[in-house]
Amino acid sequence: MNYTPLKNLYYQNPEKWESMYNRRFDAPHTRHFPINIRQYNHPHAFPAFLCYTEEMTLLLQSVYRKQLVLLPILHNAPSVMLSQFTRACLLDEIQSTNEIEGVRSTKSEIRAVLDRTRRASDSLHLQSVVDKYRKILSAEQIDFSDCASLSLFYRHFVLDEVVSENEFSRPDGQLFRKEPVDIQSAVQKTIHRGLWPESEIISAMNSALHILNDEEIPCLIRIAVFHYLFGYIHPFYDGNGRTGRFIASYYLSREFNRIIAVKLSSLINKNKSPYYEIFQNTNNEYNRGDLTPFVLWFMKIVERSFSETTSTLQRKIQQLQNYSVRLDSLPLGDPLTRELYFILLQASLFEGEGATMKDLTDTTEKTYITVKTRLREMPADHLWIINDRKPFRYKLNVRKVFHG
Repeated sequence: MNYTPLKNLYYQNPEKWESMYNRRFDAPHTRHFPINIRQYNHPHAFPAFLCYTEEMTLLLQSVYRKQLVLLPILHNAPSVMLSQFTRACLLDEIQSTNEIEGVRSTKSEIRAVLDRTRRASDSLHLQSVVDKYRKILSAEQIDFSDCASLSLFYRHFVLDEVVSENEFSRPDGQLFRKEPVDIQSAVQKTIHRGLWPESEIISAMNSALHILNDEEIPCLIRIAVFHYLFGYIHPFYDGNGRTGRFIASYYLSREFNRIIAVKLSSLINKNKSPYYEIFQNTNNEYNRGDLTPFVLWFMKIVERSFSETTSTLQRKIQQLQNYSVRLDSLPLGDPLTRELYFILLQASLFEGEGATMKDLTDTTEKTYITVKTRLREMPADHLWIINDRKPFRYKLNVRKVFHG
């Protein structure tokens, strides 16, 4: 059932490789794309194609089944818990998508932009990236229908960050770049050259965007195909990886849910070497334009994201339920105090930074004065207050409350 890449078959048996390529390319279940794939510094280009395989079908089934398991968990999760978990995922996602490209951004910097506690001039390079990821969480529509809309998105998304790193990375063509660009390995060896001239970029990108929005292709498969093609075309001088991963996240949020959407880059970052390797192998001349191995790899990353997210939430919810039972045995005085302890417990358990006063007042539906008074009445060692930045955040000291 496992799909052997053509590159591997070539080194195993060149004669079988040629016949297998022809069989796959001409198979009735094969889908062809109007873009040619050529390895850097090699003369031959091959039409891109995709084989619908049994493994691909099973992966699709697995992903949608895992979605059905995850959705009720998200639906029934306490609101503060879900907010804390989502925020933690978002911080990891933005930091990871930058780290993959060798761009260092700390969580404290990203956090400050999320909380709008930094001056615009201090965080201009991050502000636009954070703002766009906010659109995923708020389910706002973003237009990726054609090259013009893609070019406009890039300018609003990552251009400030790219230019802050290198002024000469600013797009200088009609929509994209007008000069060639090389992609280099960690040892500064050129491993790929993006398409060029710009007319070829525009033509190929129009085809890639058509694939991305073609509802006759299963959504997860077209996201994967586009993700590869975007990296292969490389329409901008810099910021291609971050832009491509955002687009994948955006479409994942529309098809599945926002949590899975903001887990993509963090999981890719943990598998960075295989990520770059699958791009190179797909470009390889002996692979002859077969996108199937890349699509399968991408689908497995999404499947793993579902599994890890579900497992984490189930484990944390069980912890929350266990501690919640123990809260009932504590002399907390009245229902409001008990509710505040429960909210602060969520903020402590779910990898969060703490609940804001707004979280506390919105969830309890009590006034600021009422909530503030109850917090002051709590034993000092039961409450952690993160007051190094605004808004202040509050968490329960689980060790003190439950373990003395």
